[in-house]
Parts: sequence; C-alpha cells; structure tokens
Amino acid sequence: MFRQKIIFILLLALIFVVPTGFAQPRNPTDTIKPLSQLPTHQIIIQFKIDSSLNRQIQNAETVDMMQSLSTAAGVTLTYQREMATGSHVIALPDKMSLDEVIRITARLESLPDVEYAEPDRLLQVIGERLGEPFSIEATPNDPLYTDQWHYRYSAGVSEGINAPTAWDTTIGSPSVVVAVIDTGILPTHPDLANQIVQGYDFISDTFVANDGGGRDNDPSDPGDWVEGNNTCFAGSTPSDSSWHGSHVAGTIGADSNNGTGVAGVSWESKILPIRALGRCGGFTSDIADGIIWAAGGSVSGVPTNSNPAQVINMSLGGTGSCSSTEQSAINQAVNLGATIVVAAGNSAQDASNFSPGNCQNVINVASNDRTGDIAFYSNFSTTLIDVSAPGGETNATDSNGVLSTVDSSATSPSSAAYAYYQGTSMAAPHVAGVAALMYALNSSITPAEVEQLLKDTARDFPAGSSCIGFGDCGEGIVDATAAVAAACPTESISVTPATGTFTVYLPLITRSC
Repeated sequence: MFRQKIIFILLLALIFVVPTGFAQPRNPTDTIKPLSQLPTHQIIIQFKIDSSLNRQIQNAETVDMMQSLSTAAGVTLTYQREMATGSHVIALPDKMSLDEVIRITARLESLPDVEYAEPDRLLQVIGERLGEPFSIEATPNDPLYTDQWHYRYSAGVSEGINAPTAWDTTIGSPSVVVAVIDTGILPTHPDLANQIVQGYDFISDTFVANDGGGRDNDPSDPGDWVEGNNTCFAGSTPSDSSWHGSHVAGTIGADSNNGTGVAGVSWESKILPIRALGRCGGFTSDIADGIIWAAGGSVSGVPTNSNPAQVINMSLGGTGSCSSTEQSAINQAVNLGATIVVAAGNSAQDASNFSPGNCQNVINVASNDRTGDIAFYSNFSTTLIDVSAPGGETNATDSNGVLSTVDSSATSPSSAAYAYYQGTSMAAPHVAGVAALMYALNSSITPAEVEQLLKDTARDFPAGSSCIGFGDCGEGIVDATAAVAAACPTESISVTPATGTFTVYLPLITRSC
C-alpha cells in the first residue's frame, strides 16, 4: 500500500462550519452553499414480519391500518407504495420540517407492530455548476482531454488518478455497467449517446420530477432549475439546471477517442442512468429503490433491469446518520455484487454527519485539488473516508475544476456543452471509473476486494499536502495504474517437491493483463 499516515480530510457536505483545529479555506472568499435540513411530506415505515399491520398490508387491507397509524401519528397519513426493501412509503398531509417529521416517526415507532419509522429525507446533488458551459466543434481526438488534468499524474503539479498508463492495460469493457443514480442524463450528447444502456426514472413526486409525470422508463434529464425564492425550503434561492448526472457520467465513461469533447475514465464501459434526483433533490425512498434496481434487484411496478451494474455511483447526500432504508438498500445491492461509490460531501465537516457516505459497505470518497491538498469544501473523517480523488477547486481558476459533459442551457436541454465543476460529486466518479476498469480485467472480483485494492494501491499524498498532519483524507489518492495492475486475476498450481506440497500463484494469462 502506497500510504503515509494522513490526518486531514474534507469531504462533501451541506453546511459550512470549520471545526476547531482544522484548516481554514485557503481563500477567504471561498464559500460553501448551505444545505438545510430539508422539509419533507413523506415517511418510510417497516412493519414487523409477524405483526397484524404487516398482515393487513399484505392483504391490501389498508383502510383500517392507515386509521390506526394516523391516530398514533396525530396527523392524517395516506398510503403510497411498497419499496423494494419491503418498507412502505406513507404520505403526510403536507410538507413539514424534519424535526416535526421525526416526532411523528417516533410516535409510530412506539407501536408494537412497527420495526422502524423514519423521515423520507430529500437528498441533494453534491457539486457546483461553475461559470458558463462552453461548446466545441469536432476537432482531432478528444480535443478537451488536454484540459483534463484530473486524469494525469505529475507529482505536486497534477495530482490526478494516473489513468494514461492504466489505459495501456485496459480501456474498459462494454460488458461492465456503471449505474449513475443522479439527475438523469442527456441522451443526445455526442459524448454520452453511445455509452448508455436502458435506465429508469425513479422519481415518484411530480413536482420533483419536473417532467410532467412520475416513474417511467425515460431517465432523460429535463433540467432541475428552480425559479423562485423559498421554492424548495425556507431560505432557498433560484438556481440553474445542474446537468449533474451527465457531468458525473462523462467522467466515468464519456465516449473517448471519438474526436469530440472529453475522455472518460473507462472508455468502453456502459452507463446505466437512474434518475432519482430532480427539482429540490430526491427522496430517500426513490433513491433506495434505484440502488436495488441498479444491481439487478426487483422493484414492484418497474420492469426487470436487463443490464445489472457492477458499479454504482452516488454523488448525492444529506445530513444525518445512515438511515435503515439506505443501509438495507445498499446491503442488498452489495450482496448482488455491486460496488457502491459515494461522494463524501462538500461541507468541510466531519463525514460522520452525512449519508449515505456514513453507511457501511460503501467506498466513501473525499476530494483533493490539483496539487494534492484537500479541497477546501471537502468533508473529512478519521474513520469514514476510504480514498481521495480529484474533485477540483475553482477558487483560483475554473480550469482547476473537473471538466465533463453538460448542456448549454440554464433550464431545459438545448445543446451539448462542457463545463468545469468542483465537488466530491466530481471525485467519486473518478473512483467509479477506476472500479469499472478493474471489473473489465477481472469480472469475478467482489465489492469488498475492489474497495480493499483501491485503498491498498492508493498513492501517497505529496509532501506538504494538507492531508498530512491535520485530519484524515483516506488511504491516499486513487491510482488507476496501480489499481488495474492489482486487479489482474491470478491462478494457482500445486507443487509437490520432496519437502512437501505448497501452492504457487501465477498471473492469469489474458490479453489485457
């Protein structure tokens, strides 16, 4: 393992408070977008298997059940649907503050038939739209690749993921699918159109969906712009469409060596777009169903996923502990064989306060800047950060951000473009892309093995990095070349000399390795 002991890491979060003893942002003008404890109008409830309420729900006898739950809650509740986790989504009479909803769920949890009840929290994208996107004309191969410093490694100058020499071994495989649970995708973007397999739109709330409907088989991103003040929550302000899912997807697997735009980390892998975030964010219940479906699990009312993902990227999050719903969905996906990569958060706070990065069985990714320092916005943790990856930092110049695929419009889709973003949302897809390269070489590798190899092969932070001596940025900066080399499968033979039998492990001879 290439690692020095590190003590300072900043991740991705929602409210910027600099903890005592941690480094201040290097530029006093740097700011973090606040993310409040968003109000919600839904809860998630799990009944005990042998309970009378569970029997009622299985027999579709919801009227008496909802009367009992409403009496206990003190408000009128309406049944919505069953989730893939076996839990149920219940609607509140109106949007309420998170504190109010927590009090209601506590009353429900006091019922002997209830295993747990929790708010169906709205999570949000993690990353910023920075400056104006720009378009290009087709010129020689991937003309913007030279601006993607985040793929290259030059000590202390360009602390990227060291991808070019990894590409000498593998550029990925079309049999490897990476799910992007996000705002959807721009299906006609020239750097994305050939990379997509059939995904799904899991947004059930029509306001959040912003596309005129609920769940359907079209994961296209209609835009997530917000026009008015206080639209999402008290104090929220208008915002342009982020095209967040497309930016993330482009980093993972943009069409590469096609004479257009940018390159992706895994050129040949396929993107499975799963739309779970829209206007104002996305509900935990929709995200959880998307996680399970992405890995090949069954979701009621949703067609079977014919392209189960080996890797799932979640550049999203919110404040609070990992919920039972999130952990259950993650566990199911990992058991189905999916590696889950999560952005740590952009709040410059301890990552333990942000989910799903604080859930078990995920690879939690912090963000480093171009020189190998912790990005000023990144969350940190002495225990919960696994690795760091370039997420960009644009306080000095936009070109120090991460360059990827977006749309030119501030509202509805208009024309293909490219833009620099910053955030742990941008760091995570680098790791997801490297994981896809590993799966291309070794289809039998397990999620636990992927995580361990990524940590074992992570590159030491450069001398003088703010990740050394102040906090914990994880095991180091993800190194694609070292990770790919470690992923090559091995075979063993038994040797029986005079002194006894022992096993010798040899590299498995393949075209790539």
